[in-house]
Amino acid sequence: MNQAELLERIKHAARTKETVLDLSGQNLTALPAELWQLTNLKRLNLDHNKLTLIPPEISKLIKLEKLEIRDNQLVNLPAEIEQLKALVELKLNNNRLVDLPLRFGNLKNLKELGIGGNCFNYLPAQIFHLNNLTSLWAFNLSLTTLPKEIELLRNLKRLHIQDNKLTKLPLELCKLTKLISLTLGNNQLTVLPPEVGYLTELKEFPYGSPGLELTGNPLTSPQPEIVDQGTKAIVTYCRQLLKGSERKWVSKLLIVGEGGVGKTSLLRALNGQPFDKQESTTRGIAIGSLSLSHPSEADVTMQLNTWDFGGQEIYHATHQFFLTNRSLFLLAWNARLGWEQGKLIYWLKTIRANAPDSPILLVATHIDERDADLPLSDLQQQFPEIIGQWEISNQAGTGIEALRQAITNAAAQLPLMGERWPTTWLNFANALRNSQMRHTTPQKFWGVMNKHKVAPTSQRVLATWLHELGEILFFQDNDELNDLVIFKPQWVTEHISKVLEAEEVTQRNGIFTRACMEQLWRDLDAPMRDHFLRLMERFDLSYRTLENKDISLIVERLPFEPPNYESLWQSKQQEPNCKEIIMKFQLSEVLPGIPTWFIARQHRFTIEEGERRGIHWRTGVLFQDREQTHLALAKIGRDDKTNAEYLQLTVRGAMPHSFFDLLKEGIELTLRRYPGLQITRLIPCPDPNHENCLHEFDYANLVKRLEREQPKESIECPSCLENISVTKLLFGLHWTTQDAVLARLDEIQDGQSELRELVQSQFLRQFRQQQKFLESQCPNLFVLRPDDRRVWSKDIGMQRINLQLYCQMPGHMHPTIDPTDPKQPCGLYPIDEPQKWLQTVTPYYRRMVKILKFATPLVGPWLGVMEAKDYETIFKSDIDFAKELAGKLPDSKGFADADYADALPEGDRKLDAIDGAALRALRQLLDQKDPSKQWGNLKQILTPEGDYLWLCEHHAKEFHP
Repeated sequence: MNQAELLERIKHAARTKETVLDLSGQNLTALPAELWQLTNLKRLNLDHNKLTLIPPEISKLIKLEKLEIRDNQLVNLPAEIEQLKALVELKLNNNRLVDLPLRFGNLKNLKELGIGGNCFNYLPAQIFHLNNLTSLWAFNLSLTTLPKEIELLRNLKRLHIQDNKLTKLPLELCKLTKLISLTLGNNQLTVLPPEVGYLTELKEFPYGSPGLELTGNPLTSPQPEIVDQGTKAIVTYCRQLLKGSERKWVSKLLIVGEGGVGKTSLLRALNGQPFDKQESTTRGIAIGSLSLSHPSEADVTMQLNTWDFGGQEIYHATHQFFLTNRSLFLLAWNARLGWEQGKLIYWLKTIRANAPDSPILLVATHIDERDADLPLSDLQQQFPEIIGQWEISNQAGTGIEALRQAITNAAAQLPLMGERWPTTWLNFANALRNSQMRHTTPQKFWGVMNKHKVAPTSQRVLATWLHELGEILFFQDNDELNDLVIFKPQWVTEHISKVLEAEEVTQRNGIFTRACMEQLWRDLDAPMRDHFLRLMERFDLSYRTLENKDISLIVERLPFEPPNYESLWQSKQQEPNCKEIIMKFQLSEVLPGIPTWFIARQHRFTIEEGERRGIHWRTGVLFQDREQTHLALAKIGRDDKTNAEYLQLTVRGAMPHSFFDLLKEGIELTLRRYPGLQITRLIPCPDPNHENCLHEFDYANLVKRLEREQPKESIECPSCLENISVTKLLFGLHWTTQDAVLARLDEIQDGQSELRELVQSQFLRQFRQQQKFLESQCPNLFVLRPDDRRVWSKDIGMQRINLQLYCQMPGHMHPTIDPTDPKQPCGLYPIDEPQKWLQTVTPYYRRMVKILKFATPLVGPWLGVMEAKDYETIFKSDIDFAKELAGKLPDSKGFADADYADALPEGDRKLDAIDGAALRALRQLLDQKDPSKQWGNLKQILTPEGDYLWLCEHHAKEFHP
């Protein structure tokens, strides 16, 4: 806007006596004197310009109620601003302000103030005189402390102080009991004071910003298990601490190493028990305890729950589930046999992959027979978690006291040691530990919690915590396993070990029959046997064959020698229009469970022909998709040049992208079980010149090129020297290529079903993290219809609309239908005056419609008695309404709180926040409309690939028959 246009705009406002003037985004560097003649103005927007000062004449706008000057270059404000007595909202975010005018506190009617993104490194004292302030945005100010005077803002409802350098919160902050939103993300907080429990008004589902936001802080208390549950769980936990708490001096000690090195004898020695030459070999896991006096806390006894792991290789796959972080590890090796014989590198890599932050003590046993000799400094350089080495003799007792002291010192530093627990939690945990019961039902479990006065909102959190600590086994979110709570995990491992050791299972290459199960588990009743079998399936140790459900395959007993699969694999390549996608997962170590867990988890793609029950072996598998049109080969290999081990996935067929994406996610889920595993993903050069180019591109680097603000669309192959399209390399493999996939869908007809399923799966996968949080856990695929199913009105925000939930089965998405009476509403919810709700969900809805428009009305058993023709009409109408509405909705940041949106940087973090806000708003709406949570009879399913899908009864059976 040039000067003439600006003056004309101001003159027009003067003639018409406008009360609102929007001059945002006009590249203004100065404001004309004529502007201050508009004395009727109530709202003035000067956002996104290049203003360096506001003249004193602004004081003439005495009726001004809302002033927005965000994203300019202001260094200070005129003192005269204090004369704007009617001012209710003042937004100054993202300028260069270094202070506020001395009498700024005279703006007594001010309710909303935004000063984030300026040059303060403190909160100006003038702010604390604004007694009516309800919202304060003070993000990105390099604040290191909050002054105690913050308590003077007693009417504050929203406080956004993310992206600062706060290390602790003053207790005075917790006196602001009207707060409904407190944003603390990306500070340096380690502890949240229990007094946060007084902030009971923090809302669980506010539009836009979350109630209590803590992401990006190095918190040690509350523990992540509580923080991940969201606002309500955090506040409840803090409130329970206020009612009474104790420090819990308990942690976990895990003893690992090869079989026969003396791990069990070592534990006996540490506990002061005599050496037993007849000590039997540990089968599976033996659980005990070790008591130690705290090195610095007087009269405090620490208890370490000891886990003694059987060293035989067959047990290693089961160990992975109990090698947890925040624990102390003893890695024992036999000095007489040497450190290489003790496979220290293997065990150190295993610990690092599963528990990367846990300290490790190396323990050399049998030193009465030979001195311990190993390259300790080299090992510590490679594995910094190693504290040191101790040399002992279990038989002679040599070195035991020194080791006990080292364990004492290391245990005192563990994250959970001395953690403060609510008294009610402690009472329940102690009762649980003293119980003689091996298992109970969830109903009785919750009942005991109620007796110990554990708050209902904390019960699931506490159960999850106890499960994560290994004190119980309770898979709350697994419909097949949540009917039982097991109090003695060792009881489970003993029975699983019997199967892994069974001679019959070994001789039959992993075949585990019902008859064999009844023999090995004859001490269990039939329901418990079935539960244990489902546990083995949950651990990906076995799966039931598709042909005969009375036969299971134990994947850790598969033969090493691969069957003859080459002819079938090669024949697929000879088919017309066959394409191939390859990804190599280069691993720092191939650990137990790779790829056998993946084989078990993806068993629904097993090829079963006649007597052949799958084409799989210990290090590889050949799979086939549901339509039997694509083959996939996953197998372990070793690079001839670097000697690095890898897992390679190759998929062949006419449209391999969807099947590849599904299996890739299955591999990723398996690898995520090893948080410290180092993985490099590689994609081969497409070899455009057919010169047998062997170069492999780093997948992460390719993704980074497309995620740049100005994407780099091509990359030169250093081997064949050709420019390769990055989008083509990543086509369908990463969400950054979604637009290319959608464009391809617009172009083609053949193969649409595979690509359609691909983009739908990838869209839903983007919300995997949000679906873990209770606050946003709900069906998230829907369409919006005008209430009369005719047309959208001009003012959509005031029009009554209906929300219709959809089953999320990729490739088969459809509206929820009551199969017994299709005319009855099912998953249909009216929304009156949806303007604010739409403001939050619009960005999400637009992205969803881009995917949903490629859905097709595939008929199926879910229709029940509904006529296919009627269903197709409804489906087409829904898609048309969705596309039309997406085009009519006004631009929105996805937040009712625009200042919260402005505080977020562009990129993934902002996108995650927008998605989180949309799903919280959706969950809030569904809770209001359907408190019983029927939600169109949709059922949440966790797929073998780790995706959360809300499915109708029919499609849910594809995952849980």
